[in-house]
Amino acid sequence: MIIPAKYYEFIRFGLVGVANTVVHAGIVIVLMEALAPPAFVANGVAFMFANLVSYALNSRFTFKTPISFMGYRRFLLVSLVSLALTLLITWLVEYLEWHYGVGLAIVILVAPVLNYLVMKIWAFAPAR
Repeated sequence: MIIPAKYYEFIRFGLVGVANTVVHAGIVIVLMEALAPPAFVANGVAFMFANLVSYALNSRFTFKTPISFMGYRRFLLVSLVSLALTLLITWLVEYLEWHYGVGLAIVILVAPVLNYLVMKIWAFAPAR
């Protein structure tokens, strides 16, 4: 095997992330072109739908757990904390007057790994 089996779950998580990005962007584009709401409204609606899709795909495909309301609550909380972390990093980089690309790079490198670990350890952990 080229890629060891122990990395398959993380790879599936990444693939779901790509699919989630496509869903989010697609919804934003459709809403903006068809209804022309403020961009933050289109992104808010897209976030809600993409978050549900992401939960379902991660639950069944990545972590192979049943879909449940409690599971979604945990997933949503992790998603919102990740958003807050992204905004905090962005604010800090701006405050330090660094190039926005530094913050973007930090977010791209740190957020997916942290999300995966918290999702695996807590959000999708087997019920006790």
